[in-house]
Amino acid sequence: MTSISRVLIVSIAAMAPALAAPAQTLSPYGLWRRAESGTTFDFYNCAEKLCAKVISVAKPEEKNAIGTVILRNAVQNDEGDWEGALYNTRDGKTYNGTISVKKPTELTLTGCLISFLCKSEKWERAKDQSAASTPNGQPAMPAPSLKPGLGH
Repeated sequence: MTSISRVLIVSIAAMAPALAAPAQTLSPYGLWRRAESGTTFDFYNCAEKLCAKVISVAKPEEKNAIGTVILRNAVQNDEGDWEGALYNTRDGKTYNGTISVKKPTELTLTGCLISFLCKSEKWERAKDQSAASTPNGQPAMPAPSLKPGLGH
């Protein structure tokens, strides 16, 4: 075997683990703010799944939404995104949703009526994380009830 062949084999072998490893994903846990409405959401570990609830609103007339669970029992897919049921506090309906975090300060939430009728929004990580239920996903909280709306 020539020295070039050996170098090539060693190089390929060294790269194999990196090629096989899944993409590194950033944590969705913590507080996220929807700039459009000024609403803050707590994304937390609920029985080893991802859930989210409203923890503050900008408009006094929307304060009844505080405590509403908007994401229930999301599980992480092979791409590192989270998929679960998204509850829309405005229309009271539940949609298929995906949460992805590709930048440390930006979360993308996508809700779909059916697979090709989707809408996405970008939310920003809140600067103050002191009210987060499960910082970095720890400790896990119990899963919320299956009924949309209020829960923990």
